[in-house]
Amino acid sequence: MKTLLTFLIFLGALIITALLVIFKPKASEISPMRPIANVEVIEVQPQSVQLTLMSQGTVLPRTESDLSAEVSGRIIEVADSFRAGGRFKEGEVLLRIDPADHEAVVAAQAAELANAELRLAQETALAEQAAADWAALGQGKASDLTLRMPQLAQAKARIESARANLKRAKRNLARTEITAPFDGRVLNTHADLGQYVSAAPAAPVARIYATDRAEVRLPVTIREAELLETKDRRQRFVRLKKANVADSPTWIARFVRMEATIDPKSRLLYAVAEIENPFEANSKHPEPLRRGQFVTAELEGRSISNAYLLPRYALRGSDTVYIVTDANTLETRRVNIIQSDAKQVIIGPSIGLRSDTEQGGSLTTAESSDFPTKQGLQPGDRVAISPIAYYLEGMPVEVIDSL
Repeated sequence: MKTLLTFLIFLGALIITALLVIFKPKASEISPMRPIANVEVIEVQPQSVQLTLMSQGTVLPRTESDLSAEVSGRIIEVADSFRAGGRFKEGEVLLRIDPADHEAVVAAQAAELANAELRLAQETALAEQAAADWAALGQGKASDLTLRMPQLAQAKARIESARANLKRAKRNLARTEITAPFDGRVLNTHADLGQYVSAAPAAPVARIYATDRAEVRLPVTIREAELLETKDRRQRFVRLKKANVADSPTWIARFVRMEATIDPKSRLLYAVAEIENPFEANSKHPEPLRRGQFVTAELEGRSISNAYLLPRYALRGSDTVYIVTDANTLETRRVNIIQSDAKQVIIGPSIGLRSDTEQGGSLTTAESSDFPTKQGLQPGDRVAISPIAYYLEGMPVEVIDSL
C-alpha cells in the first residue's frame, strides 16, 4: 500500500511538470537598441609639412690636438695662458725651450757653409787652371778628371749640404719657441717651467682645441636619416639648447653631413651639426657653450606635401583612425604615419605595403597593410577624436562638434 502511494505521487508530479512545459507562455522578442555615441571630429585637409626631428648630443671642438715639442731641451719660459682653460691666439708663444745648444749648432753650420764656399772657390780656380794647361800642352780631348770636374761637382754638393744643414739648424732654433697653431684654449698641460722635454710625439706638452667651430654628433635611426636626406642643396639648420637648463637660449647650427657608418652596437647613424664660435660670449649668448656640454637638438628634415596633421590622441593603436562617414557611422582606416610625437601625428599619402613598424627616438612610422576598410585619408574626411569605450564597425554616432 505504501509503495503504491509513492508511485502515484511521483506519477502526479511528472504529469504536472509535463503540462507546465507544454502550456508555457511564449516570451516576446525585443531587439536591443544600438547606442548612439557623441563624438567630436576634425575635418582634415592636405598640406605641406616641414618635418623636424629631435635628438641630443655633446658639443665638442671640431679641431682638438696634442701640442708637442719638435726639439729637445729644458723649458725656460711659460706663457700665462699656458694653463688649463687658458685662452691664446694663433702664433702666440706658449713655451720657450733653452736655445743655447741650438744657437751653437747654427754657428757651427754657418762655419761649415763658409768652408764649403771656400773649397768651391779653390776648386773653381784649379779647374780653370787645368783647362788652360790642357789647352796649351795637351793633345786630343781631356778627361773630366784631368779638368777636375768631379772635384768641382763635389765642392758644389758640399755647398748644398752645408746650406741644408744650416737651414735645418735655424729651423730647430725657431722650434725652441712652441707657438699656438690656431686661436683656442688649453684643455690640459703636461709640462711646466724647468722641465726637460723631448721631441717625441708620444709625449705631448699639452692638449689644446680651437674655439672657432664646434661639432655635435646627433644619433638618429635609419628611418630618421631617410627623412633628413634630400635631393636639393638647400642649407638646413639645427636648433640647439642646453639640456636640463630652464629658459636656455638657442644656438643655430648648420647640418653639415651624415656619417656613413652605422654604429654596430646601437644600430644608429650620426648626423653632424656645426656651430660657429660656440665658446665665445656675446649679446645673444652671455653664457657660452662649453666643451662637453650636453644639448638637445631640433633638426630640419625634408618637406612632405599632401600630408595630414592630427592630434596624437586621434590615433587608435599604432596606425589606425576612426572616420565618421556621411551616414554618421564609424569606419576604421589604416594610415601611413610619417612621424609622431606626444602631441601630434603626421600622416602621409596612403601606400599599399606590408605593415612594418619601427620605433626609435621621437619617431614612429608604419606603412599601410591589407585591411577590410579603406586605406589612408582623403581631403574632407572627418576623423573622430573623442574617446570611444566600445567600438563596433559601422556603429552610429552623433557629431557634436567639428574642428
